[in-house]
Amino acid sequence: MKLHHIAIWTFRLEELKEFYVRFFGGKSNEKYINPKKGFESYFISFGEGTDLELMSRTDVQNTPIEENRVGLTHFAFTFPSQKEVLRFTEQMRSEGYTIAGEPRTSGDGYFESVVLDPDGNRIECVYQEITGGGEGKGEGKTETAIGTETEVGPEAEARPNTETESIHSVTLDTERLLLRPFEEEDAEAFFACCQNPNLGNNAGWPPHRTLEESRRILHSTFINQEGIWAMILKETQQLIGSVGIIPDPKRENPQVRMLGYWLDENYWGKGYMTESVQGVLKYGFEKLKLSLITATCYPHNKRSQKVLKKNGFIYEGTLHQAELTYNGNIYDHQCYYLPGISQPTPEDYEEILHVWETSVRHTHDFLTEEDIQFYKPLMREHYLPVVELFVIRNANGKIAAFMGLSDELIEMLFVHPDEQGKGYGKRLIEYARDKKQMDKVDVNEQNEKALQFYLHLGFQIIGRDETDSMGKPFPILHLQLPEANPGNRN
Repeated sequence: MKLHHIAIWTFRLEELKEFYVRFFGGKSNEKYINPKKGFESYFISFGEGTDLELMSRTDVQNTPIEENRVGLTHFAFTFPSQKEVLRFTEQMRSEGYTIAGEPRTSGDGYFESVVLDPDGNRIECVYQEITGGGEGKGEGKTETAIGTETEVGPEAEARPNTETESIHSVTLDTERLLLRPFEEEDAEAFFACCQNPNLGNNAGWPPHRTLEESRRILHSTFINQEGIWAMILKETQQLIGSVGIIPDPKRENPQVRMLGYWLDENYWGKGYMTESVQGVLKYGFEKLKLSLITATCYPHNKRSQKVLKKNGFIYEGTLHQAELTYNGNIYDHQCYYLPGISQPTPEDYEEILHVWETSVRHTHDFLTEEDIQFYKPLMREHYLPVVELFVIRNANGKIAAFMGLSDELIEMLFVHPDEQGKGYGKRLIEYARDKKQMDKVDVNEQNEKALQFYLHLGFQIIGRDETDSMGKPFPILHLQLPEANPGNRN
């Protein structure tokens, strides 16, 4: 008796078929179609072993795939060497697929990484050296949990190996904390934190009952996991919590990560969580070049909500009845997101100018066509080159909003009409205030929506000019945040 096949549902039947054929050397049959049931499927074979059936049907629900759940959680392909695991992992990364687990050596001796297919299914890429018998390590072939003696992929022979065999461990440093990968030696401190019911109940997991349980969870979920850090208090070298950014199971963009954290109760209310989150956000946006970082929390977890709001996260909405917890409670998820901010290059000026013109036509109804054509070349040739520009891009990489700063004030802020109402303007203003210490902004008096936006954020009118800087009859209001210098500008 042998395992004949494994079947998975998908909404991306063709894309998933191409994924397993291209990267894992599978061979597909002709598509089976049952029009009466709206059912379609492919069988992907991998040599003489187990097949993979990809199935699609119109009434199948889209349930997020999560790692820690009862039932089938992953399947594995074996590779002929550590170098091949590293090469293949980097190929997947360069192709835009999510690496859910960086290459590591597991406790039972496997060298492995974890990649997600287009639907988020977890695929382990494993190698274990054969130490007994007359078998060699294999040359160009790999034995797989779904089939045997299968090519790793059609591009395996063509790509030279340029990877090292070391696992890159990222350590982050903040004022009071060291954020480092978890280690075996953390088990006792980990247990001391996680046995507290006030900690687990806020995060949806049961309090740890024994040190051995903590060791097992530490190995399965924390050690050698990309994007998960232990929070170490520099002053005492004590483990006090954890923070991480991992693939968001509810979103399919590989440039999105989800923030998660927990903190030992003895250290609540001291700003450690906010400090660690700021360090991780900086790493995510500046080093990983993420477009979005998300977060969810229970409605009753007010401390977590406070941390998110302090770090500028935007409330997105409530996912009702989102989670069945270990003790039978059903909780909503409050959903938050934080878009990335980056600096454009002069090659982006035309796109920025398009956002400016589209936004102006949408909001500046007091300008004539002649006025817009007058200001347009000035924006391109004179205004954009002399300010420090910051942009937010949407999921497609297009500029959704931009801001320009001079030495002393926010000179310009524009959001594309299609992207308004998503919190991008507020995010840019808070960035200017918190990161650039900007507290002043000028706005056209006739642009009522913009004026109300700034007043809502706490700006106050401190002065007024009858004309704009070009002498045109468009009055300018000078605004400033109240905690700054309250003096008037006339």
